[in-house]
Amino acid sequence: MICDIVKIGLTTAYSVIPDVHAPATDSRFSITLTVTCEIFYFSSCLMHVLFAIHRLIFIVFPKKKLTWESYTWLAMAICVALAVLKAFLTQMMHKDLYLMYDRVIMCWLFTKTSKTELYKNIKMGLSYAEVIIVFALDSISFGKLLHLKSRISSAIWDANTRAEAKLVVQSLLQNIPTLTLVFFYFHVLPTQTDAFHMFLCSLTWNISSGMDG
Repeated sequence: MICDIVKIGLTTAYSVIPDVHAPATDSRFSITLTVTCEIFYFSSCLMHVLFAIHRLIFIVFPKKKLTWESYTWLAMAICVALAVLKAFLTQMMHKDLYLMYDRVIMCWLFTKTSKTELYKNIKMGLSYAEVIIVFALDSISFGKLLHLKSRISSAIWDANTRAEAKLVVQSLLQNIPTLTLVFFYFHVLPTQTDAFHMFLCSLTWNISSGMDG
């Protein structure tokens, strides 16, 4: 949630800068800001995966709970490191490949380079992979909870277990705005030529990002 709030806050602050004072899209300030926003975005996505792993271990493999807890901070650090790597992948692939804010259609777009389509395909594949992993892990966790509920009495099915079930369902539902964001950015936006329709795509994934947070 914190990652999503910071990301939305930074992008909003950048987008409301008046045109006469706005830094150039290829300036170091603009590129640094967009990379920072991407780090928070990728961190948020990877944290969803980490939380799904966390729930799976606590529900399906409770005996591994203490061992996993000792590695949680390391796992979080790895997620942040991967997010940084993914954010800088654009510049690693091509020095002129980065996100830029189009003030006419109020939308974030990638610069056109020989590596742009390759990067977008990599990013799209990773985005879908993360959603699939979260859905698969949470489905296993939810199935385990339903199995436990069928075997024990309602008296033993306490508030903590109910809360765990609600968290798993919430995580499963969070896949909907995430999928919406990915689908509109990679499949709908590239087909649009009308500025207003492109703005609507941008609005849709910003709303989805807010719901996800």
